[in-house]
Amino acid sequence: MKLIKEYNFVADTKINRNEWNVQVGKKWANHEAQQYVDSVNNLYFDKGLHIKATLEDGIIKSSRINTKHKFSFKYGKIDILAKVPKGKGTWPALWMMPEDQVYGGWPRSGEIDIMEHCGNDLNDLFLCLHTEKYNHAWNPNKEEQYYKVHNIPNLTDDFQKYSLLWEEDAITYYLNDVELVRYEKGQEGRDVSHKGWPFDENFYLIINLAMGGTFGGKIDMTCFPQEFIIQNIKIYQ
Repeated sequence: MKLIKEYNFVADTKINRNEWNVQVGKKWANHEAQQYVDSVNNLYFDKGLHIKATLEDGIIKSSRINTKHKFSFKYGKIDILAKVPKGKGTWPALWMMPEDQVYGGWPRSGEIDIMEHCGNDLNDLFLCLHTEKYNHAWNPNKEEQYYKVHNIPNLTDDFQKYSLLWEEDAITYYLNDVELVRYEKGQEGRDVSHKGWPFDENFYLIINLAMGGTFGGKIDMTCFPQEFIIQNIKIYQ
């Protein structure tokens, strides 16, 4: 495969707004507790991209960025070198959403989660896909979803390489180049239409650090600040 895109955050000193959108707002899905802000206190560079969750006057602030309308791709391999926080209630995520939503709004056009982590389960790594037919909101039976949790001792202690290989009929997850799970179109009798596998359009990148909510869980209000650090993203085709 050939390298088609690289974000070298170690070399950056400020967010490149020609390549990244900084999202802001108070209300988000999943009953999360944070406000996303555009501030150097919560989004800065120091040998990597730091997304910091802070508690200021009773308000939890954090950051969320994406490449919508600036970069998207279909099929290939993505490698991300990142370090997740340890604080209880933290919910860092590296994920992708469809650029054009060909099949409709979430979850009809799909969601590809490269990784998710919860500070309340320090060693658990969540690797999930969401589709119209298989998602946590409309179909809570995890056995029918594209949903896997891997227990990785000392996951939060250092930087890890999170990788995803996206092919036409399969999506495979790796941690430090070791395969963890492979999801295949139509596996175990699943729907092969776009309702079960909508991953045939361009997706863009999202990086964020949420707090609490239905997935992040109870927040330790004494744990702030917390940081999600990303050093590098490489995309190959």
